[in-house]
This record gives sequence, structure tokens and C-alpha cells, in this order.
Amino acid sequence: MSFTLWFMGRPASGKSTIAKRVENRLRELDISVENLDGDEIRQNLHPDLGFSRADRAINNRRTAFISMLLNRNGIATVTGMITPFRDAQKEAREIVEKAGTFVLIYLKCPVEEAEKRDPKGLYEQARAGKIEKFTGVSHPFQEPHNPDVVVDTVESTIDGSVDHVMTKLDEFGVFDEGLKAKYRFDISRKQEQVIEERLRDLGYIE
Repeated sequence: MSFTLWFMGRPASGKSTIAKRVENRLRELDISVENLDGDEIRQNLHPDLGFSRADRAINNRRTAFISMLLNRNGIATVTGMITPFRDAQKEAREIVEKAGTFVLIYLKCPVEEAEKRDPKGLYEQARAGKIEKFTGVSHPFQEPHNPDVVVDTVESTIDGSVDHVMTKLDEFGVFDEGLKAKYRFDISRKQEQVIEERLRDLGYIE
């Protein structure tokens, strides 16, 4: 069993940037991982879809299904998708959890801040009426009720956000299965840390 890290949030909240940094950290841990970038997925696999609520739901559902297939074959996934509706957030979890662990990571960023940092100028175009159904301007955005991880991208730096995500994943035991397979002993990461602390106290390790 593997896992899916589903980064969600408003446009320009930092999803792609932080997802990519986390992906790199996972590769450093020798974890097989694929990055299903929301823009690339839509462009290459779902060019037929628009941005209506129904089309967004289909886009999320298809991406969750791909993640589930990869998880079923032992490959972790990270994906950055707006996922603006709670029913789609719930459905993505239900699909992925048929084969892996689903972690919903909410990148919290007020629309005013997202608009300031918008690298593509999409908010400006949306407010000028050039983009229809743009999340946070002319289309709703529903904050998740119970995300597994919340990252405040206003208060935290990119590196700080990545560290926060990795710490939470470790606390959840997401990496435990990989550690068991690699080291061939049946203890959790938390138990391993306790043993390390005891050895350090006894002077066996620094």
C-alpha cells in the first residue's frame, strides 16, 4: 500500500511549488513517487473539460482514480489541484483509499494574498471578465472541513511549509510501511525515534 498527498487550495496558493518540493524530499527517502500536476493533467488527459462544477468534479475524479491505480502498484503520488468543492474532496478520498492512504493538505491563503502573488495574472484577467468561473472571483471556493494537514502559506516560508508537511506525514506514520520493507523490522517511525533517543542518552550515538 502507498499514499497520495492531495495538495488543494486557491489558485496561486502555492500548490505546485510545495508539492514539487515535497516530491523531491520523498525521492531523497527512496520512495517511488509520481507528481500529477493539476495543470499538466488537465492539458494532456482532460483537454475536453471546462471549469463548470460538473467538469471540475470529473477532473478531480479522474485524477483520484489515476492516483489510486499508482498506489495499488506501490507508487506514491503528489498532486496539486484546486478542488474547490467539499463533495469532490470527499470523493477523491474515497477513491484513493481503495488502494492507499489519502492525505488532504490544505494550503491556506486568503484570496487577497493569492491575487498579490499571482504569477500568471489570472486574477486580474478574471476580474476584467476575461476568464469565466475563476475560483475565488467568479466561482465558489469551499474550505475543507477536516483537512489532514493545514499549511498557512502566508505565515510560513516555502521551506517551512515543506518541513511542516513532512513532519505531519511522519507523525501520521505514512512512511512506516516503507521503513518496514526497507529495514525488515516491525516498528513504527515513532518507536524508532524513541530507541534513537535512548541510545543517544546512553552515549552510543551522537
